[in-house]
Amino acid sequence: MPATPMRAPDESAARHQRLVRLGLEVSRHRPARLIRRPNGQWALTVGTETVYCAGAEGVYAYVTHHGLILSPANDEGILHAATHLAGGFTR
Repeated sequence: MPATPMRAPDESAARHQRLVRLGLEVSRHRPARLIRRPNGQWALTVGTETVYCAGAEGVYAYVTHHGLILSPANDEGILHAATHLAGGFTR
């Protein structure tokens, strides 16, 4: 059984919370599902796209499975990433 990478609980919680906020925003336009990977990492799936929250020490970004940085994971970044994931639709 491979070892699970050690992460500070507050860092994991911060990334999870940001993915929850993004998921709520995206779900206004498209179905979005928050999942927990076998390695303990949280991910948001929207259609065929998988998004992670990457970063540490208060600096986070939304990143796709393929490494594309969508936006910073802050209040303005949530709207930008949600618009991208919803296919260009806005509120």
